[in-house]
Amino acid sequence: MSGLPQQESQGIVPNDESVIPAAPQEKAAPPQPKSNARRKVARQNKVKPKRSLFDHGINIICALILVYFIVNEYSHLYRAHATVQAAAVELESHYVFAPVFPYVGHYYLAKPKGYDPKYKYPIVVSLHGVSSRSYSAEVLLSEPARSRWPFFVMIPLAPPRAFWASSADEMYQLPRGIPFPDHIPFVVAGVKQAASQYNIDMDKVILTGHSMGASGVIGGMQRYPAFFSAGIASAGLWSPDELHNIQKPLYIFHGTEDQQIPFEFARAIRRESTASNLPITVTALKGRGHGIGADIYSDTLWHAALNGVN
Repeated sequence: MSGLPQQESQGIVPNDESVIPAAPQEKAAPPQPKSNARRKVARQNKVKPKRSLFDHGINIICALILVYFIVNEYSHLYRAHATVQAAAVELESHYVFAPVFPYVGHYYLAKPKGYDPKYKYPIVVSLHGVSSRSYSAEVLLSEPARSRWPFFVMIPLAPPRAFWASSADEMYQLPRGIPFPDHIPFVVAGVKQAASQYNIDMDKVILTGHSMGASGVIGGMQRYPAFFSAGIASAGLWSPDELHNIQKPLYIFHGTEDQQIPFEFARAIRRESTASNLPITVTALKGRGHGIGADIYSDTLWHAALNGVN
């Protein structure tokens, strides 16, 4: 037997030693999120509702309506109306941006015959009507007018539902369906863009139009009084109470037998312009109806418009 105490030899802890605490139990690890692969499998295992042929048909019809709406709203960007198609001279196609829906405008531009960038040239803007005819452009792009009047000729195109400008008074508005912003800001932006590319005399910007285009002329002269140097409007519709900003000569022609836009509207403008001493001249074409757009232009009129003569 060794000399060690009997208690120690038997593995008994002496009374004077502290008790060793038990090791703490480890906490269970929190559940780990499913991996992307497991989530994907879970999604695939979900039962998806079956779509009937009727549902697919409705989706296709809605998609086609949306496509038609977009194509129609922006048709002015790719179409060319009758005046452009019939033009015997080269027309440049241009696009212009403005902060108004649909945000992109389109116009055609004809340079003067024998254009020389050393000289400044007037520009005539020809606004089409609902019939999509730009009558002043048709006159100026034909011979001998091109030789007699060396103008830039701009032919803007409006979207199908847009008007160039509309009076605030509903009584003097042309019939329309869904409202659409007036397109005259694109005309102003187009002229500025053309002037940045060619030598255009910005003191000789003549705005012309027939019917819907004539309303655009009067509205353009009212809203941009310092921009356009003269305006020529035939068979248009506008409120006599919205004329007082007009500062430059405006020549209005109207047939006394017009059944679409009665002559009384032009007579009201004449009364107001005379009372307010506005630079507006109203000419009545006796016995004529609405279709006067191609007949009002003459050398005398162009001379007056260029020189600001009432």
